[in-house]
Amino acid sequence: MATRSEDARAPRVLMKGARRRLPLVLMWVLAVLVLGAWGGWAGPGWNPQPMTNLVVPETQSTKVISAVKTARLGTYEVATSVHEVPLGDGTLIKVTLREPLGLQGQSPGVVFLHGTGTHTHEAFAQHANWMTSTGVVTAVPDKVLDNYNTFERHYTDLARNYEAVAAWLRTQPSVYTRAVGYYGESEGALVAPISASHDADCAFLILVSDPAMPIRDQGALAADAYLRNIGVPSVIYQGIPRLIAGAIAAGNFQYATFDPRPYHRKITVPVMMAYGTNDLSMPIVQGPIQVAQALRETGNTDLVLRYYKDADHGLRINKELQAQPYQDISDFINGLPSSARLSPKIAGEQPRQNFTAQILDTPRWFGSGDAMIAILICGLVLTLLGSMLIVAGRFSIGARQTYRGVGRSALASSLLVTVTWIAFLGYLVAVARLALKFDTNWWIIQGGFLAVEMLGLGTVFVLVRALYLWHAHPMVTRRAGADLRVTFTGQILLLFALAYWGVYPSPFF
Repeated sequence: MATRSEDARAPRVLMKGARRRLPLVLMWVLAVLVLGAWGGWAGPGWNPQPMTNLVVPETQSTKVISAVKTARLGTYEVATSVHEVPLGDGTLIKVTLREPLGLQGQSPGVVFLHGTGTHTHEAFAQHANWMTSTGVVTAVPDKVLDNYNTFERHYTDLARNYEAVAAWLRTQPSVYTRAVGYYGESEGALVAPISASHDADCAFLILVSDPAMPIRDQGALAADAYLRNIGVPSVIYQGIPRLIAGAIAAGNFQYATFDPRPYHRKITVPVMMAYGTNDLSMPIVQGPIQVAQALRETGNTDLVLRYYKDADHGLRINKELQAQPYQDISDFINGLPSSARLSPKIAGEQPRQNFTAQILDTPRWFGSGDAMIAILICGLVLTLLGSMLIVAGRFSIGARQTYRGVGRSALASSLLVTVTWIAFLGYLVAVARLALKFDTNWWIIQGGFLAVEMLGLGTVFVLVRALYLWHAHPMVTRRAGADLRVTFTGQILLLFALAYWGVYPSPFF
């Protein structure tokens, strides 16, 4: 009889336990849905449109044609000298001057404008030697780094400095005064149009790996291309505008909003643009289209565009600078003005740009860089402080507190939310490394994010359970209640910060 009675009670006990767990599970699901929905709503979205406009080369040969015979690379020996050149404010900078030996008469000259990776007169050695060996005098100046750093850059000031170098170059006996122009590469290609539009004596403009638009928009496109190349989960793309636009919204990186297009509309000299077809970081189709449209507004149709097969940023293959582009650039300079009109306008390998660069929306106030960092720090501090108070109260440091079974769950959720953040940041670092190496690893890219999501879901469950226990067992002392409030406030801030970056499933992503 006793056994029969126990067997009859067993289903009732199981049903009672299930009814007790059901509200907890429902609250957990609701909390995850709220976090996911908020995360999707809270920040700017990312939905780049396919690139439908095409640039079609007229021929695969990149050769530049002109009415005069131009020299091949290596034709002339190169004489190198270093000079101190005064800028407008009296500052002296060093300039490396390279001149062809044995050339009769005067030569065209070109001033090199630095990208982000170079800043001294010793840069561009291979580029300049090649071009000088065809009869072009080259000047590579130091880049003035005053007010030039990660957070602040003044492109118009840099342009004035390069204009001063061009004026100095025109005074050199070996240089034909009316044939001096500018060579800008990468970030330097943003600055070069300023100099070309300001300098009434500019004769030509060379733009290599040109962003052709604000770095904000180009950088977002580059991030998208790199991430698509390694196959990250789609939700990761939503972090692109949130990171880039958020950093700018905080008042930093304002140079990323600089738009070169108004300066393109003022350029009246012949322009040559060159890209590698493997350059994922640049709008290799959209950029030249925009530049061509801007030039046409001033009646300038002297644009020559070249695409080099398998070359990446800076016209390199496997980090090795390619010679053919510099033969073509030299031919363009040496053959002016006919080279701008007799050469095929577009030539080389067929370029591919899958998506268009888009203007990023401004994030809400809590999405700015400073606000995001402040929220994250506050969450971490409150979580750590609350956890320390619970431990101190539990082990009689000060007045002994009882947390009625909630303390352990609160400490567990504190640990889990911290581990989830560490795992998420580690995942982002691993993905960034793979993207920059053009490498793929399914276990890291897909498996790593799945692990972060599982940690995030587990953290929410443990936190909901702790809050559920707290509701069922109110604290006896104000101190115990205050300790829990501090801890849970910090954890909730950290969870909402995770949701902002797409860790929780959302109907908006």
